[in-house]
Amino acid sequence: MTIDPGTRETPAVPGGAPRSTAGPDRRRVGRPERDRVIALLSEAVSADYLTFAEFEERSARAALARDRADLDALTHDLPPDLLHRIGRDERRARLTRAALLGVRVHVGVYLAASLFMVALWLIIAVSADAWYPWPIWPILGWGVGVLGHAVPVTLVARNRARNSLPG
Repeated sequence: MTIDPGTRETPAVPGGAPRSTAGPDRRRVGRPERDRVIALLSEAVSADYLTFAEFEERSARAALARDRADLDALTHDLPPDLLHRIGRDERRARLTRAALLGVRVHVGVYLAASLFMVALWLIIAVSADAWYPWPIWPILGWGVGVLGHAVPVTLVARNRARNSLPG
C-alpha cells in the first residue's frame, strides 16, 4: 500500500475501507451538532445573510445531515464572524448558568450549615442551660459572604438576559 505525501491514512472501521483525512470530514454527527447548525442558520436569517426560503431548505438538509461534511456545506458561505458570535454567545450563556448554579450551591450549603448550627445550639442550650445565641455570629458573617456572591452574579445574569432579548 502506498500513501501519497499529502494524505494521512487513519485506521479502517471494521468492514470498511481506510479513510483519508485530507478529504471532506466524514465523521458522523448527532442532534447537538445539527441543532448548532440550525441555530447558526437562524442567526444568519436574522442578520439578513440568508432568505427565509434558504433557511428552510438548509435547515431541512441540516436535520437530515449524516456527517460533518454535510453540515459544513450548509454554512461554508456564511461570514466567519457570525460563527464566532454564536460561539461567544453560547459560552457566555453557559458561564452564566454555571455562575447561577454556583450561587444556588452556596446558598444551599449556607442554609444547611445555619440549620446545623442552630440545632447544635439548641442541643447545647437545653443540655447545659447555656442560652447565649452564638450561632448568630457565624450566620451573619457567612450571610454577608453569600450576599456578596449572590447579588452581583444575579444582577449580571439579569442584565445579560435583558440584553439578549430581541428588540
